[in-house]
Amino acid sequence: MSTLHALTVPKWGMSMEEGEISQWRVAVGDKLAVGDEVVDIETSKIVNAAESPVAGTLVRIVGEPGQTLKVGMLLGVIATGAASDTEIDAFVAGFVPDAAGAARAQGSSTTAAAAPAAPAQPAVQAAAAATPAPAAAGALSQGPDDSMVNASPVARRIARVHNIDLHNVPATGRHGRVSKRDVEQAGGIRVQAAPLAGVAAPSGGPQRSTADDSHIASTPVARRMARTLNINLNDVKPTGKRGRVSKEDVERAAVAATGVAFYREQKLSSMRKTIAARLTESKQTIPHYRVSVDIEIDSLLQQRAYMNGKLGHKISVNDFVIKACASALGQVPEVNVQYAGDCIRQFDQVDISMAVAVKGGLITPVIRDVAAKGLPQIAAESSDLARRAQAGSLGVDEFQGGTFSISNLGMFGVDQFDAIINLPQAAILAVAAGVKKPVVRGDSIVAATVMRVSLSADHRAIDGAVAARFLQSLKGFLENPASMLL
Repeated sequence: MSTLHALTVPKWGMSMEEGEISQWRVAVGDKLAVGDEVVDIETSKIVNAAESPVAGTLVRIVGEPGQTLKVGMLLGVIATGAASDTEIDAFVAGFVPDAAGAARAQGSSTTAAAAPAAPAQPAVQAAAAATPAPAAAGALSQGPDDSMVNASPVARRIARVHNIDLHNVPATGRHGRVSKRDVEQAGGIRVQAAPLAGVAAPSGGPQRSTADDSHIASTPVARRMARTLNINLNDVKPTGKRGRVSKEDVERAAVAATGVAFYREQKLSSMRKTIAARLTESKQTIPHYRVSVDIEIDSLLQQRAYMNGKLGHKISVNDFVIKACASALGQVPEVNVQYAGDCIRQFDQVDISMAVAVKGGLITPVIRDVAAKGLPQIAAESSDLARRAQAGSLGVDEFQGGTFSISNLGMFGVDQFDAIINLPQAAILAVAAGVKKPVVRGDSIVAATVMRVSLSADHRAIDGAVAARFLQSLKGFLENPASMLL
Protein backbone atom coordinates (compact mmCIF):
# COMPACT_ATOMS: atom_id res chain seq x y z
CA MET A 1 0.00 0.00 0.00
CA SER A 2 1.24 3.46 -0.86
CA THR A 3 1.07 6.40 1.49
CA LEU A 4 0.34 9.81 0.02
CA HIS A 5 1.61 13.04 1.53
CA ALA A 6 0.49 16.61 0.90
CA LEU A 7 2.99 19.24 -0.25
CA THR A 8 1.47 22.54 0.86
CA VAL A 9 2.20 26.26 0.80
CA PRO A 10 4.41 26.83 3.86
CA LYS A 11 4.11 29.82 6.17
CA TRP A 12 7.32 31.91 6.11
CA GLY A 13 6.91 34.65 8.69
CA MET A 14 3.95 35.72 10.81
CA SER A 15 2.54 38.10 8.19
CA MET A 16 2.50 35.65 5.28
CA GLU A 17 -1.00 34.74 4.12
CA GLU A 18 -0.49 33.60 0.53
CA GLY A 19 2.13 32.95 -2.12
CA GLU A 20 2.32 32.93 -5.89
CA ILE A 21 3.82 29.87 -7.54
CA SER A 22 6.83 30.94 -9.60
CA GLN A 23 8.29 27.72 -10.94
CA TRP A 24 8.44 24.02 -10.21
CA ARG A 25 11.97 22.72 -9.80
CA VAL A 26 10.93 19.11 -10.27
CA ALA A 27 8.51 17.21 -12.49
CA VAL A 28 5.97 14.46 -11.87
CA GLY A 29 7.85 11.21 -11.45
CA ASP A 30 10.93 12.76 -9.87
CA LYS A 31 12.35 11.10 -6.77
CA LEU A 32 12.58 13.38 -3.73
CA ALA A 33 14.52 13.31 -0.49
CA VAL A 34 13.49 15.08 2.70
CA GLY A 35 14.41 18.75 2.37
CA ASP A 36 14.71 18.78 -1.44
CA GLU A 37 13.66 22.14 -2.91
CA VAL A 38 10.55 21.41 -4.94
CA VAL A 39 8.81 24.62 -6.02
CA ASP A 40 9.61 28.35 -5.93
CA ILE A 41 6.94 30.50 -4.29
CA GLU A 42 6.89 34.31 -4.36
CA THR A 43 5.64 35.91 -1.17
CA SER A 44 5.16 39.59 -0.47
CA LYS A 45 8.90 40.25 -0.36
CA ILE A 46 10.98 37.30 -1.53
CA VAL A 47 11.00 34.08 -3.54
CA ASN A 48 11.55 31.00 -1.39
CA ALA A 49 11.60 27.31 -2.23
CA ALA A 50 9.10 24.93 -0.61
CA GLU A 51 10.86 21.75 0.50
CA SER A 52 9.72 18.15 0.42
CA PRO A 53 8.53 17.01 3.87
CA VAL A 54 9.13 13.33 3.08
CA ALA A 55 11.16 11.05 0.86
CA GLY A 56 9.18 9.72 -2.07
CA THR A 57 8.03 10.41 -5.61
CA LEU A 58 6.16 13.48 -6.83
CA VAL A 59 3.00 11.98 -8.33
CA ARG A 60 0.77 15.02 -8.84
CA ILE A 61 1.24 18.76 -9.36
CA VAL A 62 -1.84 20.70 -8.26
CA GLY A 63 -0.65 24.30 -8.10
CA GLU A 64 0.46 25.77 -11.42
CA PRO A 65 2.93 28.63 -12.04
CA GLY A 66 1.12 31.96 -11.82
CA GLN A 67 -1.46 30.72 -9.30
CA THR A 68 -1.76 32.45 -5.93
CA LEU A 69 -2.58 30.08 -3.08
CA LYS A 70 -3.28 30.65 0.59
CA VAL A 71 -0.93 29.26 3.23
CA GLY A 72 -1.68 25.56 3.79
CA MET A 73 -3.26 24.98 0.38
CA LEU A 74 -2.24 21.95 -1.68
CA LEU A 75 0.69 22.32 -4.08
CA GLY A 76 1.26 18.69 -4.97
CA VAL A 77 1.18 15.08 -3.83
CA ILE A 78 4.15 12.92 -2.87
CA ALA A 79 3.89 9.11 -2.69
CA THR A 80 6.12 6.74 -0.74
CA GLY A 81 5.12 3.83 -2.98
CA ALA A 82 3.12 3.02 -6.10
CA ALA A 83 -0.18 4.86 -6.40
CA SER A 84 -2.87 4.83 -9.06
CA ASP A 85 -4.44 7.95 -10.58
CA THR A 86 -7.72 7.04 -8.88
CA GLU A 87 -6.07 6.96 -5.48
CA ILE A 88 -4.31 10.26 -6.11
CA ASP A 89 -7.56 11.84 -7.33
CA ALA A 90 -9.31 10.74 -4.15
CA PHE A 91 -6.50 12.15 -2.02
CA VAL A 92 -6.63 15.53 -3.78
CA ALA A 93 -10.41 15.67 -3.62
CA GLY A 94 -10.37 14.89 0.11
CA PHE A 95 -7.66 17.36 0.99
CA VAL A 96 -8.68 20.01 3.55
CA PRO A 97 -6.31 22.64 5.07
CA ASP A 98 -6.78 22.96 8.81
CA ALA A 99 -7.69 26.21 10.56
CA ALA A 100 -4.10 26.96 11.52
CA GLY A 101 -2.92 26.81 7.94
CA ALA A 102 -0.96 23.61 8.47
CA ALA A 103 -2.51 21.49 5.77
CA ARG A 104 -3.82 18.00 6.17
CA ALA A 105 -5.76 15.55 4.03
CA GLN A 106 -8.88 13.60 4.99
CA GLY A 107 -7.10 10.28 5.10
CA SER A 108 -3.33 10.11 4.72
CA SER A 109 -3.15 6.93 2.70
CA THR A 110 -4.45 5.88 -0.67
CA THR A 111 -7.30 4.05 0.99
CA ALA A 112 -9.01 7.32 1.91
CA ALA A 113 -12.45 7.84 0.41
CA ALA A 114 -12.79 10.46 -2.28
CA ALA A 115 -14.82 13.59 -1.57
CA PRO A 116 -17.90 14.18 -3.74
CA ALA A 117 -16.33 17.05 -5.63
CA ALA A 118 -13.89 16.22 -8.40
CA PRO A 119 -10.49 17.89 -8.28
CA ALA A 120 -10.21 21.04 -10.33
CA GLN A 121 -8.16 20.61 -13.47
CA PRO A 122 -5.25 23.00 -14.02
CA ALA A 123 -6.25 26.05 -16.03
CA VAL A 124 -3.64 25.52 -18.72
CA GLN A 125 -4.72 21.95 -19.34
CA ALA A 126 -8.40 22.91 -19.48
CA ALA A 127 -7.71 25.78 -21.86
CA ALA A 128 -5.60 23.59 -24.11
CA ALA A 129 -8.31 20.96 -24.26
CA ALA A 130 -11.01 23.53 -24.98
CA THR A 131 -9.20 25.26 -27.81
CA PRO A 132 -6.77 22.76 -29.35
CA ALA A 133 -4.42 24.16 -31.92
CA PRO A 134 -3.49 22.23 -35.06
CA ALA A 135 -1.01 19.43 -34.45
CA ALA A 136 2.63 20.38 -34.85
CA ALA A 137 4.45 19.61 -38.04
CA GLY A 138 5.44 15.98 -38.46
CA ALA A 139 9.10 16.71 -37.87
CA LEU A 140 8.37 18.06 -34.39
CA SER A 141 6.39 14.99 -33.40
CA GLN A 142 9.16 12.54 -34.28
CA GLY A 143 11.64 11.43 -31.66
CA PRO A 144 12.37 9.03 -28.82
CA ASP A 145 10.50 8.91 -25.53
CA ASP A 146 10.69 12.43 -24.02
CA SER A 147 9.50 11.58 -20.52
CA MET A 148 12.99 12.22 -19.13
CA VAL A 149 13.43 15.61 -20.84
CA ASN A 150 13.78 18.41 -18.28
CA ALA A 151 10.61 20.44 -18.88
CA SER A 152 8.11 22.44 -16.84
CA PRO A 153 4.74 20.78 -16.19
CA VAL A 154 2.93 23.39 -18.31
CA ALA A 155 5.37 22.92 -21.19
CA ARG A 156 4.92 19.13 -21.06
CA ARG A 157 1.12 19.39 -21.18
CA ILE A 158 1.16 21.83 -24.11
CA ALA A 159 3.63 19.61 -25.96
CA ARG A 160 1.37 16.58 -25.39
CA VAL A 161 -1.72 18.41 -26.68
CA HIS A 162 0.12 19.58 -29.81
CA ASN A 163 1.96 16.30 -30.46
CA ILE A 164 5.41 17.80 -29.95
CA ASP A 165 8.33 15.64 -28.87
CA LEU A 166 10.30 17.62 -26.29
CA HIS A 167 13.60 16.40 -27.75
CA ASN A 168 12.87 18.77 -30.65
CA VAL A 169 12.41 21.87 -28.48
CA PRO A 170 15.44 24.09 -27.62
CA ALA A 171 15.44 24.74 -23.86
CA THR A 172 15.89 28.31 -22.59
CA GLY A 173 14.28 28.00 -19.14
CA ARG A 174 16.01 28.07 -15.79
CA HIS A 175 18.38 25.18 -15.12
CA GLY A 176 18.15 24.14 -18.79
CA ARG A 177 14.46 23.27 -18.63
CA VAL A 178 12.05 23.46 -21.56
CA SER A 179 9.62 26.25 -20.75
CA LYS A 180 6.06 26.93 -21.91
CA ARG A 181 7.39 29.67 -24.19
CA ASP A 182 9.95 27.27 -25.73
CA VAL A 183 7.18 24.85 -26.75
CA GLU A 184 4.98 27.62 -28.13
CA GLN A 185 7.82 29.04 -30.21
CA ALA A 186 8.97 25.67 -31.49
CA GLY A 187 5.47 24.64 -32.55
CA GLY A 188 4.36 28.02 -33.85
CA ILE A 189 1.52 27.92 -31.35
CA ARG A 190 -0.36 31.19 -31.06
CA VAL A 191 -1.73 31.94 -27.61
CA GLN A 192 -5.21 33.39 -27.91
CA ALA A 193 -4.84 36.81 -26.30
CA ALA A 194 -7.63 38.76 -24.70
CA PRO A 195 -8.30 42.21 -26.15
CA LEU A 196 -5.83 44.72 -24.77
CA ALA A 197 -7.31 47.18 -22.33
CA GLY A 198 -7.27 50.84 -23.16
CA VAL A 199 -8.04 50.52 -26.87
CA ALA A 200 -11.67 50.76 -27.82
CA ALA A 201 -13.04 49.12 -30.95
CA PRO A 202 -12.90 51.62 -33.81
CA SER A 203 -16.18 53.32 -34.59
CA GLY A 204 -16.40 55.95 -37.26
CA GLY A 205 -13.31 58.00 -38.09
CA PRO A 206 -11.25 57.63 -41.29
CA GLN A 207 -12.10 54.86 -43.72
CA ARG A 208 -9.93 51.83 -42.97
CA SER A 209 -8.47 49.40 -45.45
CA THR A 210 -9.98 45.95 -45.89
CA ALA A 211 -7.31 44.68 -48.31
CA ASP A 212 -5.24 41.61 -47.52
CA ASP A 213 -2.27 42.66 -45.38
CA SER A 214 -0.46 39.32 -45.25
CA HIS A 215 2.26 40.62 -47.59
CA ILE A 216 3.10 43.60 -45.37
CA ALA A 217 6.53 43.21 -43.75
CA SER A 218 6.12 43.30 -39.98
CA THR A 219 7.48 41.82 -36.81
CA PRO A 220 5.58 38.80 -35.41
CA VAL A 221 4.63 40.80 -32.33
CA ALA A 222 3.28 43.66 -34.45
CA ARG A 223 1.20 41.27 -36.55
CA ARG A 224 -0.31 39.57 -33.50
CA MET A 225 -1.08 42.94 -31.91
CA ALA A 226 -2.67 44.24 -35.11
CA ARG A 227 -4.89 41.15 -35.31
CA THR A 228 -5.98 41.61 -31.68
CA LEU A 229 -6.70 45.33 -32.15
CA ASN A 230 -8.38 44.83 -35.52
CA ILE A 231 -5.80 47.05 -37.26
CA ASN A 232 -5.09 46.44 -40.97
CA LEU A 233 -1.33 46.61 -41.60
CA ASN A 234 -1.98 48.45 -44.85
CA ASP A 235 -3.03 51.40 -42.67
CA VAL A 236 0.15 51.38 -40.58
CA LYS A 237 3.19 53.50 -41.39
CA PRO A 238 6.29 51.32 -40.92
CA THR A 239 9.29 52.72 -39.05
CA GLY A 240 11.02 49.51 -38.03
CA LYS A 241 14.26 48.04 -39.32
CA ARG A 242 14.30 47.23 -43.03
CA GLY A 243 10.96 48.96 -43.45
CA ARG A 244 9.02 46.54 -41.25
CA VAL A 245 5.97 47.47 -39.19
CA SER A 246 6.94 47.42 -35.52
CA LYS A 247 4.89 46.99 -32.38
CA GLU A 248 5.17 50.74 -31.72
CA ASP A 249 3.83 51.46 -35.21
CA VAL A 250 0.71 49.39 -34.50
CA GLU A 251 0.22 51.14 -31.15
CA ARG A 252 0.36 54.55 -32.85
CA ALA A 253 -2.09 53.38 -35.50
CA ALA A 254 -4.48 52.14 -32.82
CA VAL A 255 -4.41 55.52 -31.08
CA ALA A 256 -5.01 57.31 -34.40
CA ALA A 257 -7.92 55.00 -35.25
CA THR A 258 -9.69 55.18 -31.89
CA GLY A 259 -8.55 58.42 -30.29
CA VAL A 260 -7.98 56.47 -27.05
CA ALA A 261 -4.50 56.40 -25.57
CA PHE A 262 -2.88 52.98 -25.68
CA TYR A 263 -1.85 51.29 -22.47
CA ARG A 264 -1.13 47.84 -21.13
CA GLU A 265 -2.24 46.20 -17.92
CA GLN A 266 0.29 44.23 -15.93
CA LYS A 267 -0.79 41.86 -13.18
CA LEU A 268 0.39 43.00 -9.77
CA SER A 269 3.08 40.83 -8.22
CA SER A 270 2.70 39.59 -4.66
CA MET A 271 5.32 42.14 -3.61
CA ARG A 272 3.51 45.06 -5.26
CA LYS A 273 0.17 43.99 -3.74
CA THR A 274 1.72 43.92 -0.28
CA ILE A 275 3.43 47.29 -0.76
CA ALA A 276 0.15 48.84 -1.91
CA ALA A 277 -1.81 47.38 1.01
CA ARG A 278 0.73 48.30 3.69
CA LEU A 279 1.34 51.85 2.49
CA THR A 280 -2.39 52.47 2.13
CA GLU A 281 -2.90 51.20 5.67
CA SER A 282 -0.04 53.36 6.92
CA LYS A 283 -1.37 56.56 5.32
CA GLN A 284 -4.95 55.89 6.42
CA THR A 285 -4.30 54.83 10.00
CA ILE A 286 -1.21 56.81 11.07
CA PRO A 287 -1.42 60.58 11.66
CA HIS A 288 1.80 61.48 9.83
CA TYR A 289 3.63 64.74 10.36
CA ARG A 290 7.02 65.77 9.04
CA VAL A 291 9.96 67.84 10.21
CA SER A 292 13.03 68.63 8.14
CA VAL A 293 16.53 69.97 8.66
CA ASP A 294 19.51 70.87 6.47
CA ILE A 295 22.79 69.23 7.42
CA GLU A 296 26.26 70.29 6.24
CA ILE A 297 28.23 67.14 5.42
CA ASP A 298 31.63 68.43 4.24
CA SER A 299 33.36 67.09 7.38
CA LEU A 300 31.58 63.77 6.88
CA LEU A 301 32.77 63.58 3.26
CA GLN A 302 36.35 64.28 4.37
CA GLN A 303 36.14 61.60 7.05
CA ARG A 304 34.70 59.15 4.52
CA ALA A 305 37.46 59.92 2.00
CA TYR A 306 40.11 59.30 4.68
CA MET A 307 38.56 56.01 5.87
CA ASN A 308 38.09 54.69 2.34
CA GLY A 309 41.36 55.99 0.93
CA LYS A 310 43.85 55.64 3.77
CA LEU A 311 42.25 52.79 5.69
CA GLY A 312 40.88 50.81 2.74
CA HIS A 313 37.25 50.68 3.83
CA LYS A 314 34.19 50.90 1.56
CA ILE A 315 31.86 53.13 3.52
CA SER A 316 28.99 55.04 1.91
CA VAL A 317 27.31 58.25 3.03
CA ASN A 318 24.27 56.11 3.85
CA ASP A 319 26.38 54.03 6.24
CA PHE A 320 27.25 57.24 8.11
CA VAL A 321 23.53 58.12 8.22
CA ILE A 322 22.66 54.68 9.63
CA LYS A 323 25.28 55.00 12.35
CA ALA A 324 24.24 58.58 13.13
CA CYS A 325 20.58 57.55 13.43
CA ALA A 326 21.51 54.85 15.93
CA SER A 327 23.53 57.39 17.94
CA ALA A 328 20.67 59.91 17.83
CA LEU A 329 18.13 57.27 18.87
CA GLY A 330 20.39 56.53 21.83
CA GLN A 331 20.12 60.17 22.89
CA VAL A 332 16.40 60.48 22.07
CA PRO A 333 15.01 56.96 22.68
CA GLU A 334 11.43 58.28 22.54
CA VAL A 335 11.70 57.97 18.73
CA ASN A 336 12.72 54.31 18.86
CA VAL A 337 9.14 53.24 19.58
CA GLN A 338 5.98 51.68 18.14
CA TYR A 339 2.35 52.63 18.78
CA ALA A 340 0.43 49.51 19.84
CA GLY A 341 -3.13 50.72 20.49
CA ASP A 342 -3.26 50.77 24.28
CA CYS A 343 0.48 51.17 24.84
CA ILE A 344 3.73 52.43 23.32
CA ARG A 345 6.51 49.90 22.87
CA GLN A 346 9.92 51.29 23.82
CA PHE A 347 12.89 49.43 22.32
CA ASP A 348 16.28 49.34 23.98
CA GLN A 349 18.04 47.96 20.89
CA VAL A 350 18.23 49.95 17.64
CA ASP A 351 17.40 47.78 14.63
CA ILE A 352 17.39 49.92 11.49
CA SER A 353 15.44 48.99 8.36
CA MET A 354 17.02 50.40 5.20
CA ALA A 355 14.88 50.73 2.08
CA VAL A 356 16.34 48.89 -0.92
CA ALA A 357 14.84 49.17 -4.41
CA VAL A 358 14.46 45.77 -6.07
CA LYS A 359 12.89 44.66 -9.33
CA GLY A 360 9.16 45.24 -9.03
CA GLY A 361 9.16 46.89 -5.64
CA LEU A 362 10.89 47.74 -2.40
CA ILE A 363 12.22 45.74 0.54
CA THR A 364 13.61 46.85 3.89
CA PRO A 365 16.37 44.54 5.21
CA VAL A 366 17.29 45.15 8.85
CA ILE A 367 20.68 45.85 10.40
CA ARG A 368 20.46 44.64 14.00
CA ASP A 369 21.85 46.42 17.07
CA VAL A 370 23.43 49.21 15.03
CA ALA A 371 24.57 51.17 18.09
CA ALA A 372 26.96 48.36 19.03
CA LYS A 373 28.63 48.25 15.59
CA GLY A 374 31.34 50.35 13.98
CA LEU A 375 31.12 51.93 10.55
CA PRO A 376 33.14 49.22 8.73
CA GLN A 377 30.83 46.49 10.07
CA ILE A 378 27.73 48.52 9.22
CA ALA A 379 29.08 49.09 5.70
CA ALA A 380 29.77 45.38 5.20
CA GLU A 381 26.33 44.34 6.47
CA SER A 382 24.41 46.99 4.51
CA SER A 383 26.23 46.06 1.29
CA ASP A 384 25.58 42.34 1.81
CA LEU A 385 21.91 42.86 2.67
CA ALA A 386 21.34 45.14 -0.33
CA ARG A 387 23.01 42.67 -2.68
CA ARG A 388 20.98 39.72 -1.42
CA ALA A 389 17.78 41.79 -1.38
CA GLN A 390 18.21 42.51 -5.08
CA ALA A 391 18.94 38.83 -5.71
CA GLY A 392 15.81 37.80 -3.79
CA SER A 393 17.77 35.62 -1.37
CA LEU A 394 17.00 37.25 1.99
CA GLY A 395 15.64 35.17 4.82
CA VAL A 396 12.31 36.20 6.36
CA ASP A 397 13.97 37.25 9.61
CA GLU A 398 16.29 39.58 7.69
CA PHE A 399 13.58 42.04 6.63
CA GLN A 400 11.17 41.92 9.56
CA GLY A 401 11.35 43.43 13.03
CA GLY A 402 13.10 46.78 12.54
CA THR A 403 12.48 49.63 15.00
CA PHE A 404 13.30 52.62 12.71
CA SER A 405 13.57 53.06 8.94
CA ILE A 406 15.78 55.02 6.55
CA SER A 407 14.93 55.75 2.91
CA ASN A 408 17.74 57.35 0.90
CA LEU A 409 17.14 58.77 -2.59
CA GLY A 410 20.23 60.96 -2.58
CA MET A 411 21.94 58.80 -5.21
CA PHE A 412 19.19 59.88 -7.64
CA GLY A 413 19.83 63.60 -7.08
CA VAL A 414 16.57 64.16 -5.17
CA ASP A 415 16.68 67.44 -3.21
CA GLN A 416 13.89 66.61 -0.74
CA PHE A 417 11.10 64.09 -0.27
CA ASP A 418 8.76 62.71 2.38
CA ALA A 419 8.55 59.01 3.20
CA ILE A 420 5.58 56.96 4.40
CA ILE A 421 6.05 55.25 7.77
CA ASN A 422 6.92 51.56 7.60
CA LEU A 423 4.31 49.76 9.72
CA PRO A 424 4.39 48.98 12.61
CA GLN A 425 7.23 51.45 13.22
CA ALA A 426 6.59 55.04 14.30
CA ALA A 427 9.19 56.97 12.28
CA ILE A 428 11.12 56.95 9.02
CA LEU A 429 13.91 59.24 7.85
CA ALA A 430 13.97 60.45 4.22
CA VAL A 431 17.51 61.31 3.08
CA ALA A 432 18.10 63.54 0.04
CA ALA A 433 21.21 64.33 -1.99
CA GLY A 434 24.12 66.42 -0.77
CA VAL A 435 24.14 69.60 -2.86
CA LYS A 436 26.60 72.50 -2.95
CA LYS A 437 24.83 75.59 -1.59
CA PRO A 438 25.75 79.02 -0.23
CA VAL A 439 25.49 79.12 3.56
CA VAL A 440 26.02 81.93 6.04
CA ARG A 441 28.82 81.52 8.58
CA GLY A 442 29.23 84.54 10.79
CA ASP A 443 29.25 87.50 8.44
CA SER A 444 30.43 85.51 5.42
CA ILE A 445 28.72 83.47 2.74
CA VAL A 446 30.57 80.28 1.87
CA ALA A 447 29.89 77.17 -0.19
CA ALA A 448 28.96 74.00 1.68
CA THR A 449 27.59 70.56 0.82
CA VAL A 450 24.09 70.51 2.29
CA MET A 451 21.90 67.42 2.69
CA ARG A 452 18.26 67.75 3.66
CA VAL A 453 16.67 65.05 5.80
CA SER A 454 12.95 64.78 6.65
CA LEU A 455 11.52 62.75 9.51
CA SER A 456 8.00 61.34 9.10
CA ALA A 457 6.63 60.52 12.55
CA ASP A 458 3.51 58.98 14.08
CA HIS A 459 1.92 61.73 16.17
CA ARG A 460 0.20 59.15 18.36
CA ALA A 461 3.59 58.08 19.72
CA ILE A 462 6.05 60.89 18.96
CA ASP A 463 5.38 64.56 19.72
CA GLY A 464 6.78 67.33 17.54
CA ALA A 465 9.28 68.52 20.15
CA VAL A 466 10.66 64.98 20.44
CA ALA A 467 11.07 64.73 16.67
CA ALA A 468 12.84 68.10 16.65
CA ARG A 469 15.27 66.96 19.37
CA PHE A 470 16.01 63.81 17.38
CA LEU A 471 16.88 65.85 14.26
CA GLN A 472 19.05 68.19 16.33
CA SER A 473 20.97 65.20 17.65
CA LEU A 474 21.23 63.64 14.20
CA LYS A 475 22.51 66.91 12.74
CA GLY A 476 25.19 67.10 15.44
CA PHE A 477 26.48 63.61 14.73
CA LEU A 478 26.52 64.03 10.93
CA GLU A 479 28.18 67.47 11.02
CA ASN A 480 30.77 66.16 13.52
CA PRO A 481 31.21 62.54 12.44
CA ALA A 482 34.12 61.90 14.83
CA SER A 483 31.64 62.21 17.71
CA MET A 484 29.83 59.01 16.71
CA LEU A 485 33.10 57.09 16.33
CA LEU A 486 33.91 57.39 20.03
